[in-house]
Parts: sequence; C-alpha cells; structure tokens
Amino acid sequence: MKNTSVLGADVGATWVRVAISDSSGKVLAKDKEPIDTSSSMGISTQIETIGKKLCRQTGCGIEDLSGIGIASAGPMNRKKGKLVSPSNIPLDEVPLADPLEKSFNTGVELINDGVSAVLAESKYGAGEDYDNLVYITISTGIGGGVIVDGNLLIGKNGNAAEVGHFTIDEAEKLKCGCGRRGHWEAFCSGSNIPGFVEMKLRDIDLSDINSPLKADKKNDFRDFHPRDLFEYARAGDDLALELVEEIGRLNAIGFATVTEAYDPELITVGGGVALNNPELILEPMKEKIANHTQNEVPEIIITPLEEENVLYGAIARALTL
Repeated sequence: MKNTSVLGADVGATWVRVAISDSSGKVLAKDKEPIDTSSSMGISTQIETIGKKLCRQTGCGIEDLSGIGIASAGPMNRKKGKLVSPSNIPLDEVPLADPLEKSFNTGVELINDGVSAVLAESKYGAGEDYDNLVYITISTGIGGGVIVDGNLLIGKNGNAAEVGHFTIDEAEKLKCGCGRRGHWEAFCSGSNIPGFVEMKLRDIDLSDINSPLKADKKNDFRDFHPRDLFEYARAGDDLALELVEEIGRLNAIGFATVTEAYDPELITVGGGVALNNPELILEPMKEKIANHTQNEVPEIIITPLEEENVLYGAIARALTL
C-alpha cells in the first residue's frame, strides 16, 4: 500500500532529528546527528540521508511517503521553504523544501519549531483539551508556538510566535543571537546566560559575598555554561541563587508579555535549560509573573513530551499534506 507514512524532521541548533511515522502518527523509527553547518545544503542532505536510512529500516519505500514536515528555529521564509539568516545556525540561507521535494518526490512543509511544538502539545501532549495554548522553549534560544481559539498561529513567513525576540530590556545591555539588543533571548537562553552572568558580576558589588562562583569565575568565562550556574545554585551558592532569581524576574517579564499577547489557558515549557532545571527556571518565574501581567496567569507546566515535541509536531504537520 502506498502513501501510508510520513517523515518528520527537527532542525535544532545542535542536532538534526528525523523520524518516520505511520498514518496514525506512531513513530516507526527515528535517529539524530549533530547538525552539519559546513554548507547551505548540509542540513537538507542530512535529512535526506537519515530519512532514506529510516525508510530502509522500516520497509517504507520512498514512494510511500505522503509528506514531509520540517521544523526549525527561524527566521524563515515558509513560502520558499528556507531559513533566512537563522539566529542559531551560522549560515545566511538554508534551503530545505526544494531539495527534499526533489529527493523524495513528495510535498514538504517548513514550520517554526515553536509552532511545531505547540501543535504536538495540542495533538499528543498536555494541550489536547485546550483551545488557547502556548508552548515556550528555553534552550539554546527562546522560542514559542501559539494556538488561539483553536487556530494555530503561523504568520506570513512562519515567524508569528518568535517570543524570544520580545524586548524586555530598554537599556539594550546584551546582544541577542539575531544581532539585535535587549531581547528576552539575549538574557535567559542557554547560549546567552553566560554573558548575562559575566555582565552581572561586573555590575554588582561582590565585596560582601562569599561565593565559590565569584571565586571561580570572576575573571574567566571562557568555559562557563548555564549548567555551571545551576550547579552552584543547587549547592547553595548565594551569588548563584541571586542570579537565578534575577533570571526568574526576566523570565517573568517574558512570560507575562506572552500572557498579555495571547491570553492562554495553559503554557507548556520545554527546551534543555528548562527541562534540566525545572525548579530553578519555573519557580522563580511563577513567583513574579503576576507583577507584570493584568491578565489571569495561566497554568504553567513542563511539557510531558520532553525533547520530542518539535519532532512530533513536524510529523503532525506532515500528516496534513
């Protein structure tokens, strides 16, 4: 029987994940590779190679694929099926739809990874019973996906819910991965937390603080990672705990802005930074969000789909082709 399977791909800043599912959305096989950014065609070649390997593993002929869904961080041009100077991929342009349409001879749709994640949340996750739903990822970058009154928001170019690029700092102290300043992502994302910590250690009076973090990192941030901050905080380091509280305040501004913009019933949260540190990311933010929004604060939880939601959303989108 032909046209019974679909292919889904999740293009992240670190990994490319690919899966084959049947017509019900059940994943038959999946695999991942570190992302290839050596050329503009590297990522599409990876998806093709992994996809054909999975087809062989599952016995699904290439001609049996009824569609391909690709989810990626933006910015993107959905109509042309390509990424355009993506924030966390060091390439000016990444064609995805055209090369894969030629390779697999089937329809290909490109959607924002946050849009994909909220679609997965609504189909397979915590959002099945909600018409007003937001997904926020706090990972290498910060992104989102939004469903309002049952409608998936996409936008003219596919960038309708780039919430990480909301401006939360009018002083524009830190630069975002997109090159602009003052964005939420510039302060609270995995790639930018080290810069935020370095800035704070320059700006605040440390003379009365007995802190292993201060002693270890005051003058050297070359190998500092977000996990380091959270490890110091879990160990009871007063400076690290103060910084985690400040990140919570900034996240509260971001979540409050999302709440004001979309008035969701539920916000689910994913991404490596949040999934690995739920108590240090969500709890300080939840304590402060009501200070910044006039709308009713929605329920806010960690996604039950963990790291797979973007991939599942790509599959769900492919099933509509």
